[in-house]
Amino acid sequence: MPINRHLIYALKATCSKPVLAWLNWQASLTDRLRELTGEAEVQLLKQQWLNTDFWARSMLSIKDTMVFQREILMKSQGISYWYARSIIPKSCYDLEADFFQRLNEESIRNLIFDEPKVERINSVNYVIDQQCVEYYWVKKYIPNLPTPLWVRLAEYSFLGRESLYLLEVMLPEVGELY
Repeated sequence: MPINRHLIYALKATCSKPVLAWLNWQASLTDRLRELTGEAEVQLLKQQWLNTDFWARSMLSIKDTMVFQREILMKSQGISYWYARSIIPKSCYDLEADFFQRLNEESIRNLIFDEPKVERINSVNYVIDQQCVEYYWVKKYIPNLPTPLWVRLAEYSFLGRESLYLLEVMLPEVGELY
């Protein structure tokens, strides 16, 4: 289920070099945050089964009626650095439910990095503002949210059969880390 790049809202914005480095980082962002600040803390916002929404159907081409969705803020020393939303279609989850039930105790990082069952197959970076639904996903948890914000959306293949997705919205503070 490829990412539909045609639906990405076209904004004119320049990404700073520090934020661009985070967007293009191929390894775990969590590990990088821990290396730079000495800690990385996941604040779980929500984790639940939901009906597949319009954004997931159109942007991610998800055909399943249900998705497992997890929202977090990644923090260090009380500062939020990014918002992340994991989206796992039911058909993907059902391939090996025990694997995904690990999310009850673990970070998505443990499921996608150094895991032979999961492979990143697609990734796109783009910018958002108040005209984009992704902005409001974050604003619900961080009311005073500036714009523009940069997004990294990645598609992962599970067992070479189904896809899961990870969307990360970089908050301005990430640009202060080198």
